Amino acid sequence: MKFTRISALVASAAIAPAVLLASPAFAADVKAPTVSAPDAGAKTAEEQAVADREEILRLMAADGAGSVIKERGTQAIDAGPAAMRKFLEEGQYKARFEDDRVRVAQIASVGGRSVRQAARKALNVGTPEAIKEFLEVGQFKARFDDYRVETLQIMYKGGVSVKEAGSEALNANTLDALEQFIKVGQFKARNIDNRVAVTSLINDGGPKVKAAGIKALRGTPEDVQAFLDKGQFEARKQDEADAAAAKDKEKDKDSGKKDEGKGKPEPEASKGTATGTDKGTGTVTTDAGAKPVTAVDANAQATGGSSLASTGAGSALPWAAGGTAVALAGGAGLLVAARRRRA
Repeated sequence: MKFTRISALVASAAIAPAVLLASPAFAADVKAPTVSAPDAGAKTAEEQAVADREEILRLMAADGAGSVIKERGTQAIDAGPAAMRKFLEEGQYKARFEDDRVRVAQIASVGGRSVRQAARKALNVGTPEAIKEFLEVGQFKARFDDYRVETLQIMYKGGVSVKEAGSEALNANTLDALEQFIKVGQFKARNIDNRVAVTSLINDGGPKVKAAGIKALRGTPEDVQAFLDKGQFEARKQDEADAAAAKDKEKDKDSGKKDEGKGKPEPEASKGTATGTDKGTGTVTTDAGAKPVTAVDANAQATGGSSLASTGAGSALPWAAGGTAVALAGGAGLLVAARRRRA
């Protein structure tokens, strides 16, 4: 009996591993051997060439891409995959450095004194780091100094409004504030000053200056500036010419009045007057002029009446004529008496 039990136990022990390995639960815990697959990140030569070409085109189309990087990028694409790979690994940096040097020279050509000095210094150093430092930092520091100097110069030549706007920009002490004043603010302030100047000229000017100034104020800032630069002087010349012509006309008018007074005939009351003398003679002024009048004529005028009326003589004339007649009678008597004495 003992041997039978022992043999059964041994048989069970021998069969147990095979039964367990064949069960589903154990099979689930055992890992099957894996087969290695190709690396998902690896690219074929054709895929790599397509990716390099797209990257080069992106660099060429980027903002600020210079002519050198565009030219050499095109050459690399035309040359093939190897040239494109070399351009991306080395050539793009050399091309960008040459483009940056060109940009530095261009900035210096339009910049102020400080910008030109900083650009010259970077170019003399000649390293990519020096060029990059100027483009990213140095040019803006130098431009700030140039803008301050330019703002002060504009304020010195400008009017009240320009000076006020320039002071505000300087007090802000930023590159943007100074640039805004130089590119925009100074022109707005100058237009205000110009309009004030035109208004003053209108108040003090003549008719032509007033008309031209009002027309300029109704126009554009350019019209106002043109009036101050040229128009006011042309209008003032016209006003001066008109004033001189009016003065000459008034002078000629006064001269004509004087000439008219000299040629005016004597009043009618002065015609036909006679003046007597102690000798019984006088003058009578008629339309034909003055002529001598004898005592006989006077007597005839006293007796005839018609001649007296034609001369327009006054009541004193008959008395003069009577006196003359008495004198003549007395003279005749004396002459007769003298002749009798002689006889």
